[in-house]
Amino acid sequence: MMRAARLFRYDTPFEVVDMAVPRPEAGEVVVRVAACGICGSDRFLQKGGFASVLPIVPGHEAAGTVEAVGAGVAGLAPGRKVAIYYIAHCGQCAYCRSGRENICVGARRMGVDFDGALAEFVRVPAANCLPLPEDIDLAAAAVITDAVGTPTHALRQAGVRPGETVLVMGVGGIGSNAVQIARLMGAEVIAAARSEASLRTARAIGAHHALRADASLVAAVLDLTGGLGADAVIQCAPGEAAFAAALPCLGRGGRLVIVGTSHRPVPVEFNQLLWKEQEIRGSRGFTRADIRQGLDWYAEGRIRVDHLTARQRPLAEINEAIADLDDPGVVRTVIAFT
Repeated sequence: MMRAARLFRYDTPFEVVDMAVPRPEAGEVVVRVAACGICGSDRFLQKGGFASVLPIVPGHEAAGTVEAVGAGVAGLAPGRKVAIYYIAHCGQCAYCRSGRENICVGARRMGVDFDGALAEFVRVPAANCLPLPEDIDLAAAAVITDAVGTPTHALRQAGVRPGETVLVMGVGGIGSNAVQIARLMGAEVIAAARSEASLRTARAIGAHHALRADASLVAAVLDLTGGLGADAVIQCAPGEAAFAAALPCLGRGGRLVIVGTSHRPVPVEFNQLLWKEQEIRGSRGFTRADIRQGLDWYAEGRIRVDHLTARQRPLAEINEAIADLDDPGVVRTVIAFT
């Protein structure tokens, strides 16, 4: 048996229960989970945002060691350290063949559509396991999958170029890394957040400017950009207010990339998009290539993740970890199994 966090009803706490250890079928791997990050998506799931079939084990930001392999699996053996990619994909559709497996026509999400990694063991397709070097810290590898992979993908969606100005809205587990990666890409980075703790994180992680996300934000961004607005806005904050502020901060020819989610529709002034030739782009999670890029940057010492792994809790504190999402002094919480 294994211990796992499970959601039985929407808008109720997660329950830690005993479950049978999964067995791998052909083409699958069972991973002993070492660490799994807690993401705003886990609470979105809890509130019914993904319309998952319950009960479900959440958790999509994980790394561990291979425990068992199914028939036909090559290149992976028990004991091998791996990072886990959360989207099960067909590998055959046009999107998969072009490296966009995150929007596969048959995409199924770990922790949303099938049981995830907030458990001592998780079963995933072998193609979703990215081998890791033996000396890597598995908590670091876990957070690199999503908390680094997601902003890497978003910045690629934005087509950020050196010398451009990037506004990152929301400096949490995702936005903090959008800040450091945008700077790594050679951009002038403006970070916007509601709390002073988040603004301190933004400055520490490399923001050139850190602004309060309040009624003064649009004017402050325009002032910093000579009245032009940002070349790209990476909208990581949840909620309608952040969406409403994003477009007015965007310059001519600018790209707004949506990462954060909203429970309610948000009105868009399409005439503004037309007159200024602006674009709004979605950014769904990340690809395996985004994870590999993050792992390479980490190995080269070009990004840091200590701000993501500083708060660690045992599985028994899953609901306290979810509550940490409301603490601006906590950038990320990691559930540690070892």
